[in-house]
Amino acid sequence: MLAAVPLLAVAVVDGAAVLGRHSTTTSKAAPSAAPRHGRTSAADRQAQADAGRAARVAAVRSVLARRGEAVLSHDPAVWRSTLDPERPRFVRRHMQVFRNLQRVPFASWDYDFDPDHSLPSTKRTQRYGVPTYAPAQLSLDYRVRGFDRRATSLPQYPTFVLRATGWYLASFDDFRARGDRSSTDLWDYGPVVVVRTPRVLVLGHPLARSLMRGVADEVAADIPRVSAVWGHGWSERAVVLVPATQRELGRVVDDYGDLDNIAAVATAEVQIGSGRPDPVGNRIGINPANWPKLSLLGRRIVLTHELTHVATRAATSAATPTWLAEGFADYVGYLGSGVPTPFVAQDLGTAVREGQAPRRLPKPNAFDGSNIRLSVAYEGAWMACRLIAQQWGQSALVHLYAAVARSRLDAATAVDLTMRRVLHLSTAQFTERWRGYIKRELD
Repeated sequence: MLAAVPLLAVAVVDGAAVLGRHSTTTSKAAPSAAPRHGRTSAADRQAQADAGRAARVAAVRSVLARRGEAVLSHDPAVWRSTLDPERPRFVRRHMQVFRNLQRVPFASWDYDFDPDHSLPSTKRTQRYGVPTYAPAQLSLDYRVRGFDRRATSLPQYPTFVLRATGWYLASFDDFRARGDRSSTDLWDYGPVVVVRTPRVLVLGHPLARSLMRGVADEVAADIPRVSAVWGHGWSERAVVLVPATQRELGRVVDDYGDLDNIAAVATAEVQIGSGRPDPVGNRIGINPANWPKLSLLGRRIVLTHELTHVATRAATSAATPTWLAEGFADYVGYLGSGVPTPFVAQDLGTAVREGQAPRRLPKPNAFDGSNIRLSVAYEGAWMACRLIAQQWGQSALVHLYAAVARSRLDAATAVDLTMRRVLHLSTAQFTERWRGYIKRELD
């Protein structure tokens, strides 16, 4: 940014503010080099503005590159050099974040932003009293070594400030009031420790080490259970996050809904490339508020369910109805568990006996964590997938799931056409058969 002052101009060169005095003389031999009366043309002003923006972008890219270098080389001095020295509390906070992430095995740590779009100034950014810059679209892209094939992206909304010695990072939350909240990860909340097996990486905080070991062992045992149904066409690896609180879980997985009835959740960023979903950053998050309430068998079922989501993510698209995604994950989770059907579907059974059996397959909003009949939705979806596996075969269920995802039609049409092809029934006909199945099994 250029700041005009009498006889002085501030230009940004490699991130530093350089003061230079304008000459007030003119040259007859080269009048275009120094306009008369010290005035500049519109083209000259535009060129100066463009040069200032280019220098600012280059300086900010340098700041971000140094942050990535600091993480990968474990260099706190380089990390500190990117933080605004005029904000000591911000510096202390983010030096702690740097210490928190030291044990995470990062393969890469990069930033990307669109230099052509920035957020407008606000009262919060004006408080710095110096030029500021806030990219409108900036992401932190990182990969965990041995687990992430591609980088996961965390949206960030930082503010950069221009001090006398250059550009610095000054804030990540100046735009939170307008809804632009920077995504966070475990290291933003405390020191991160690691528990690892050949196929499982568990990240958590020091007080959860014993819980993390149990989770790592269970996930390692559950991966073959998922592959036995879905096949080996997935990574057969998992990264599990164990936050300290339910609130932290919601922030880390970017889910601010009601997690009161959730023991674990699978999350990923799904990008669309070449017309196919391309998930990155597959994670399973443990809810520490509910995890201790589960039996060992319950933990196995829950983790197998979430691992199924990890395995099927690349074959899950906008055409995949929620009942199929959740019902299939529960089908794999309960398979071979020995838990009787009436026990698995207790709430659905109660509804059937009270004359309130569902008339249609669960809609997407039925799986919202705040739904008081959430368990009925899950149980109904599970029984739909169990019905398919029992009457048409497990391979037909897997084929149905994959075929629906490949469709470019809306979910209802995709499911109906695929059911007609695989099950030789319309969705309406399948729904009636499902309703009868529920009554026979649970009434």
